[in-house]
Amino acid sequence: MTLVSIVVATLAMASSFFQSFNYSRNLDVVQRNVLRGEYLRTCRDIIDAYFQIRLRAMAMHEAHAARGPEAVDAAMRRDAEANVFKFGALGTFLANFRDDAVRQRYTELSWKLLAIVRNTYAQPREPFDKAYAEADGLFGEMNEDCARTARLMFL
Repeated sequence: MTLVSIVVATLAMASSFFQSFNYSRNLDVVQRNVLRGEYLRTCRDIIDAYFQIRLRAMAMHEAHAARGPEAVDAAMRRDAEANVFKFGALGTFLANFRDDAVRQRYTELSWKLLAIVRNTYAQPREPFDKAYAEADGLFGEMNEDCARTARLMFL
């Protein structure tokens, strides 16, 4: 009878260990999925922020070209700059999951966008397009990083 009690107690303890193991694995999966969801949401938001910046910079460039410097008021510039800062904040969050080289690229893109919004919009079309071509290249790399990290890092 004592042997049966010991066997039952051992089985109950083994079952408890197995349940704890399964619980911790499931908890880890849920945490990674939440983190992955936040990362993907931030990727979506940073893509939106980039194109909002581009839209506002192009509107400022066109207004400046058509009606002169007085056509671009402080509110337009502040709105575009606010979008750049939002982009920078989202980029900082994304860069926290990556190495220093990627962080540097994200920072460089944020500063390049800020320069476009503050200065380049007032230049002729060719320098404006050239500045955005450089930004588009950096953004393409950032977008690819975002997609690759979302697919691989958290699975």
